[in-house]
Amino acid sequence: MILAFVACTDSDEYLFNEQSVQEIYVSATVSKSFDVDAVKAKSDTVQPGDSLIFLTTVYPSKSIRNKQYYWTIDGNSFASEYSFKKSIDIPGEHKVAFVFVDFFGDTLSDTLSITVASPPTIDTEHFIPASKTQNIAADTAVNFAWNIDDPDSLWEIYSHFILKDNEKNVLVDTILNQAYFTYLKGLSPLRKYTWSVTAYNEFDQKSNEVLSSSFYTNGPNKESALSGTITTSNEQGAFKFKVCLLDQNLDTIKTLTTSKLRNADFDIKPLSKGNYRIVVSVDQESDFTAESIPFRLGTNQVLELDTIILKDEIPPRIASPWNRDTINIADTLRFIVEDLGGDIPTSKIHIFYENDYLYDFKLSNDTLYVPFTKEAAVQSWTYKPITVVAFDASYNRNKKTFYLRPNSTLPEVFSE
Repeated sequence: MILAFVACTDSDEYLFNEQSVQEIYVSATVSKSFDVDAVKAKSDTVQPGDSLIFLTTVYPSKSIRNKQYYWTIDGNSFASEYSFKKSIDIPGEHKVAFVFVDFFGDTLSDTLSITVASPPTIDTEHFIPASKTQNIAADTAVNFAWNIDDPDSLWEIYSHFILKDNEKNVLVDTILNQAYFTYLKGLSPLRKYTWSVTAYNEFDQKSNEVLSSSFYTNGPNKESALSGTITTSNEQGAFKFKVCLLDQNLDTIKTLTTSKLRNADFDIKPLSKGNYRIVVSVDQESDFTAESIPFRLGTNQVLELDTIILKDEIPPRIASPWNRDTINIADTLRFIVEDLGGDIPTSKIHIFYENDYLYDFKLSNDTLYVPFTKEAAVQSWTYKPITVVAFDASYNRNKKTFYLRPNSTLPEVFSE
């Protein structure tokens, strides 16, 4: 007898269910910092030696079973970590790939594009016209030439050329794919012109150096000119300056007044060659000392003087309204604090009663108002010192001590 056993099963339970499988994928990014807020990108342009952070995301988790994972650069081994810090020193365009081989042997990957480029360089010593060249013809074309270089010998490089006159007006502002420029429009005579060049490569990387130079145009009939800049030792405020030009016999030839500026430019032209002197001062009563500067002009020369700095070496004036050192006690004490080298802010004033620092004082039109509520001083029969210290904008310091006249006499104090 033959017995047959038949097992009954639900064969549908063993069919492959596509919806029950989780998708695995990887993502690679590059950053320049491990900070949470740092920018993460699929491509970047960097300089040789820059530190780069290579990061990986494995979904659903880095803990899933795998056979191996690694990084390559241009097909060559690069690293064997999920995330790491490394630099790329070889200039060029590189492909950096993260490769993940799962437990079943399937290969997943993601690729980054990294361009390594050195910024261009510019020669700041050899160029045409040379720095401070005199006697450039004002009525003919002016040629400019310079040297720029791509250290990698791989990229296109460009020049940003700017030409300005002595009033900072921009005459030319252009991008060039060659290292020369010709200005054809003509220039004004006896003037200073400045020009600059900055180099860029095709990735907008800027040269570390900037070529900055100047030149001077000639004048008709062999005429010359003088120019300069005036400022003060004061870190604040603006002033009008007076410039007197004297001949070699110290007779005044010309006088001019500048606009009210922190740094004021001036120029005097036309002049003949010869010996001169200028006297520069602030065009008002002030603490600034005038400067007297002799100079000589050659034929067709534009002489630019070094910056003229007028110095204030006089400290602020501190006094009482009655110009006495002894003052009466009052609810508000008054002092005069004035300086002819510019306004003094209250932050530059300090007041001490004996060893106590006094606050809440105000300065208005050179008058210092100091609230005073020291009961001990009111009841004292002795003179009490109060000291005012002030600094002006040129850091000159003055210290003045006054004495508060007592309201009480010795018998009155002891009778209490």
